[in-house]
Amino acid sequence: MIKIIKIFLLVLLFAVVAEPHPSWGLVMDRNGNLYFADISHNGGSVWKLTAAGELKLLLRNFHAHNVSLDNDQNLITAHGEGNHTMVRIHPNGKIDTLYHTNNYLEFFGGNCTWSQNGNFIYGLREHKYLRAIDKNGNQKNIGDYQFTWNQTVYAASDGTIYATEIGVGNGCIIKIDPSGNSEVIARNLISSLNRPKDIHNDILLGIKKDNNGFVYVAETAGKRIIKILSNGQTETFYKSEENWLPTAIEFNSGNSYIPEYKSKNGNDGPRIIRLDKSGKKKIIFDYSNYTKE
Repeated sequence: MIKIIKIFLLVLLFAVVAEPHPSWGLVMDRNGNLYFADISHNGGSVWKLTAAGELKLLLRNFHAHNVSLDNDQNLITAHGEGNHTMVRIHPNGKIDTLYHTNNYLEFFGGNCTWSQNGNFIYGLREHKYLRAIDKNGNQKNIGDYQFTWNQTVYAASDGTIYATEIGVGNGCIIKIDPSGNSEVIARNLISSLNRPKDIHNDILLGIKKDNNGFVYVAETAGKRIIKILSNGQTETFYKSEENWLPTAIEFNSGNSYIPEYKSKNGNDGPRIIRLDKSGKKKIIFDYSNYTKE
């Protein structure tokens, strides 16, 4: 009986640390190159899709959920399974290890991002608060909000932090200003479906802020990107077709870029959708059409 209990606790711990959902990281550099994380292939991949449409594999066997760019346009990403390692990838391919630990309580690579002040930020249920780690490895709590279940975190260029809270109500977005003051900017974001709620997959994923100051978040149950308006009001900015679901959004030159995944006889995707200013949709990349060189 004791052995069975131990096995059950290990399974429960794994479910808490490594929940089964797709990656949400997508970012575009100033040259129009897209970078995205993908846990479905090569034991976990980080990809570069050049402005010319060429796909390059930057990392394999790397379980990354998110990607960011630092002030010098270097790619920042983290492994978040077993060991938790944040790295910087330079345009010439050089890789720097920024942080490494085997203890996810010290740093959780499965839910983290880079901030423009040089800190990296992560969220973990056991800590309740978001945490920042500076370049010297010093840690501190961020803000005054205690999270029940934070899934993703995003650092805007002005120092404001936005994070999902899926453990309260039906999902909300928390905003933490540079002084540490927090507020709920939108509530009741997760769609109710005609089936029992899947707490691990009916969630909120990638967050991004556009040039007009509006915040967006990917919501998987409703297969949509939500735009947060003023006074907590929201609208559906984009809705995926068929069995596809969006996981993030990126903006550049008036266009929107949305990665999508689906699961049918295994994992399908990712593919990347581009929406122009008029809302016209085009699939600019589909992994199913990718042929390995």
